[in-house]
Amino acid sequence: MKILARPVDMIATFSVQGKPTPYKFRYEDTYGHRIEVRIDKIISTESRKLAGIDSIVYTCQSEINQVMRIFELKYIVGQCRWELYKA
Repeated sequence: MKILARPVDMIATFSVQGKPTPYKFRYEDTYGHRIEVRIDKIISTESRKLAGIDSIVYTCQSEINQVMRIFELKYIVGQCRWELYKA
């Protein structure tokens, strides 16, 4: 996997404690096409603090263009922002 750090439009659910869970996201590829991906499986969740910035990294699995792929989504807590971190 390589680091992309590309911003995404996300639909997520939040628990009573305020922890987000990704459901579906949309991003723009290098050719300018909008791609929509539904999260099939969340493999792991990890809280990270890098340079004082709290984030939650989700390792997920989904079918993209008829191929099962593993990727990482990052939720940056202080900015309430999602990004496609690794793919």
